Amino acid sequence: MKNKKDTNALLVGLGLIILVMLITFFRSSFFSKKINSNTNQDASQVEIAGQKYQTIPSLQLQKKLLLENKINLLDIRNFDEYASEHIVDSVNVPIDEFPIGAKINAENPVVIITTDATDQNIETAIKELKDNHITDIRVLAGGFVEWKKMNGPTVNFGDPKSFTDQSKVSYVESEQLNDAIKNNVPTFILDIRNQQEYSNGHIKGAVNIPLAELEKRRNEIKAFPRIVVSGMNELQEFEASVQLYDMILIQPFVLKEGITGWQKKNFELVK
Repeated sequence: MKNKKDTNALLVGLGLIILVMLITFFRSSFFSKKINSNTNQDASQVEIAGQKYQTIPSLQLQKKLLLENKINLLDIRNFDEYASEHIVDSVNVPIDEFPIGAKINAENPVVIITTDATDQNIETAIKELKDNHITDIRVLAGGFVEWKKMNGPTVNFGDPKSFTDQSKVSYVESEQLNDAIKNNVPTFILDIRNQQEYSNGHIKGAVNIPLAELEKRRNEIKAFPRIVVSGMNELQEFEASVQLYDMILIQPFVLKEGITGWQKKNFELVK
């Protein structure tokens, strides 16, 4: 009788162990599926005001951008937010400036960038895009806030009052640059004025990439030990230098007093 009780107890114990193992297995399977679902938000559907849209998480977008450049990054925040800091290569079209016209390539997928997931302009932007026959649309999950948390690459226009931005640049006097040119010191001089201003007279050897085109043409900046940015004034040069630091991790030199200061000292300009 005792042996029978012991056998039953053993069977009950084994049954409980098997039950715990099964619960653990299915629980792990459930959470695994949940994690996979969260990390693959590209296919997830988010509902807002009765409408659904697809999202893409920051890390997944970063990977896609490394592999291809045929993605429209459409930033619909206001210009001040965009100028303060934005994702590299994103195009700013605030919602009140829609339709987007020719500002993006309608044949390529669009990723909408907002401040965060609560932005009520998402629905409007998607409707406007679809009205323009653009259907391959994603929304950056968590918006720009989440992108920053995931250390996604960003760029800003530079704030002279910011200690952080000031640390990104150095300064060079006109006399120092003039001596470097005379002594053939390897120097890449980047003129960020518009094409007409550049044509009217520029520092010898300077390459013209207007400030407005700097982001999309950043790969034209050659790797030199010294890069000097010349423009109409120090503020313009400072803004360009901060952008270069953010985009390609170089610390350019700002030409003190800009081209105006260069001219005042009667240093050579060529056409």
